[in-house]
Amino acid sequence: MRYAELEGIAAVLDDWTSAPMSERKRAAFRLLEALTLRPHELDASFVEELESAGLTRPEVEEVAAVAFHFNFINRVADAVDFDLPDAAQNARTASILSLLGIVASGGPRPAPSWVRAADGCVRPIELETAREQLLAHQGALAPEQRHAIEARAAALWGAERPTLEFPPVLDHFVKPLSLHAYQLHDRLVEELLAAGYSQQALFEVTLLGAFGAALAGQEHLFAALIGPEREQG
Repeated sequence: MRYAELEGIAAVLDDWTSAPMSERKRAAFRLLEALTLRPHELDASFVEELESAGLTRPEVEEVAAVAFHFNFINRVADAVDFDLPDAAQNARTASILSLLGIVASGGPRPAPSWVRAADGCVRPIELETAREQLLAHQGALAPEQRHAIEARAAALWGAERPTLEFPPVLDHFVKPLSLHAYQLHDRLVEELLAAGYSQQALFEVTLLGAFGAALAGQEHLFAALIGPEREQG
């Protein structure tokens, strides 16, 4: 990589709002930031501004997909305190990535790339499929607990979800996981373990909470992207 390119990357990391770039790229960074920090800003006027800057609908959806994956995995990484992986962890990661590749290799994205789910929310079709699997998959947590955790995490970012029964001890973990995952600490993990949650259950709580929190921005964006006129078409 050339020195000028490295300088450009450093400038973006330092402050993307002032770094030299096209307005089209700046719009993409603005979308990334809103999806991560201010999903409530993602309305029809926000989308119109992105399009005015030159971003196409497929490009908006591609940026959104990048934001989702980082917003999801960063929360998981903070929650489980990832360190440099050893050989065994590398092998497990390779297996997971292989499985994800098989799932994701079904060819071009479907048209439309979104779906209106049973709960009325518009979501990227691949994320709705993943959500259904997370909520239904057999594990340490009962299905109603899974729904409650995902719903609580998403609602913390303004997503529309039903109000479900939610134990306070879970909220002590899910709320910081959703809002400030870097602030999680061992005491919260120990609190869940002391309440009778297994290590497997704790991992499921982490996945569901991180998924719900990351999904909220997607729901805000796709609600703005998919107006009634496009849905009917």
